[in-house]
Amino acid sequence: MEKQLLIVHPYDKSTSFLERIKNHLQAKFPDSSHYFNIKPNDFSHEECLSLISDASKFKLVLFMGHGKSSCLYGAKGDYYGTMENLEVKAEAPEKYFYQDNFINEDNLHVFSDKKIISLSCNSNGQIGRKSIEYGARVFLGFGDLPTSIEELKEQGEESRSGISLSKIEQALKTEINDIIKKSIVIGINKKYSFSELVDLIHFLTNQKISHYLVNQKKISERKLIANYLYTFKKEIKIYGNKEEKLLQ
Repeated sequence: MEKQLLIVHPYDKSTSFLERIKNHLQAKFPDSSHYFNIKPNDFSHEECLSLISDASKFKLVLFMGHGKSSCLYGAKGDYYGTMENLEVKAEAPEKYFYQDNFINEDNLHVFSDKKIISLSCNSNGQIGRKSIEYGARVFLGFGDLPTSIEELKEQGEESRSGISLSKIEQALKTEINDIIKKSIVIGINKKYSFSELVDLIHFLTNQKISHYLVNQKKISERKLIANYLYTFKKEIKIYGNKEEKLLQ
């Protein structure tokens, strides 16, 4: 069977939780999906771009990783941001590698004729709009996705008393994983359009919100979790042809 779904996941310890989405999709679609884990080196990034741009394969690309409005990030070595040990760096330069400007306006042509789901922070901005200008058929982007304690601190949550940031972090990781993997599987099986996929994501997210507000009253963080899930669904944006089917 032709491989139609390409799952792209740049290596980064902070996004390792997204592997659950990959595992679920590959279990459901073993013959039509392909997983590419970008390693922290230049060659792996170039190999990934070549794979995405292959016109004969992978009509649907799921990108899972960090990003910002203007670009999608690549792989990040385990030691990046720490004091460099020259001996270690000489033996294993990938440990200090970081590509924080991987897919941008300079190489967006790789998305030409592709359908993109970008599970990345702020991919609902310029990167989505520009992708369509460079030939993508449709691009689904997301807003800010605070799935780490550091990102929650940036949102000002650290100042709240009696609130566990780790509980919020774990809940958001768990629920976003569950929503996305279920939505894509159902969407592919039922031949959904991107518009219908977003409706389904909204529906499943609403179920999660209700669950926390109605059934989890002993969890002091429940309202914050519900608010973040609401923002998650509200900030989803589709560029291009919303009626494109996920797979055809």
